[in-house]
Amino acid sequence: MELVSIILLTYNRQDLVKESVLSILRQTYSAFELIIIDDGSVDKTEEIIQEISDHRIRYHQLPHSGHTGQLKNFAIGLAKGEWIAFNDSDDLWKPEKLEKQMTLFSQYPEIGFSITDVVTFRDDTILIPHSYKSPLPFECTNIFERLRDSRLLVYNPTVVLRKTCFEKAGFFDESMVSGDYHFNMRLAYYFTAGIIYEPLVLRRVHDSNMSNSFRVENYREYVATFELLYRNKWIEKRHLRIAKSIASFKMAILASKNGENAVARTHYLNSLRQRWYHVDSYMGLLKSFFAKQEDDKMAK
Repeated sequence: MELVSIILLTYNRQDLVKESVLSILRQTYSAFELIIIDDGSVDKTEEIIQEISDHRIRYHQLPHSGHTGQLKNFAIGLAKGEWIAFNDSDDLWKPEKLEKQMTLFSQYPEIGFSITDVVTFRDDTILIPHSYKSPLPFECTNIFERLRDSRLLVYNPTVVLRKTCFEKAGFFDESMVSGDYHFNMRLAYYFTAGIIYEPLVLRRVHDSNMSNSFRVENYREYVATFELLYRNKWIEKRHLRIAKSIASFKMAILASKNGENAVARTHYLNSLRQRWYHVDSYMGLLKSFFAKQEDDKMAK
């Protein structure tokens, strides 16, 4: 069995991290090391991890940075395996997750990385049982265009890739807060993916992973990614314009939810500058003006 280096990042997750770690330790594919990178937690995260007795765990605490790409690059430098996998400290793996992906690699050696479907849940409630819709059990294909056109999402806790992929795709951009989408687009451009259309990861939704500020930063990284793709001539100008419009529209929605109507209007206008025909941006812009009138009335 080939060694897989599983990278798990955590920060102040004392109530969730143990369950995530145990879901990895229960994998039916046992040839792995678990590299836990703690981004400077100030709660009992370290104490909880140190209480888990398993020789495959390697724990490192770093000064807090908030940049997950930087943490992942550090962990990749420590990795002894020929394969790299990722998990978040609030998400869970089904026991057969790693085994099914490694079996796919052995059957289709031409693929560079593998992803799976996910279940999205909150507390004891399943919110979304499937993120992908396909009658196939699996597929080996290039997913670059699907990612470009927002027809597919890659959830990083599902990803397993050959360590040699970094030689072509590069590492995570450490200037970004996350850099996941930026990396995934480069990975998908160079390598064929093996998609398992079975939910093998349980993606947890909770209050602390739904920060609006973090989501705005994700949209900025989304645009930066498309700007890179355009500079590399991997996409056309229209793809860049659509991406900028989508990001502005999404940030407008966030601003509206926060009652920041002036900020929302700016984002709606930016969206329309890139995609004048986007009806939802016109509707959002109109609603923001009505909201402003209501605010003015309340102020009086």
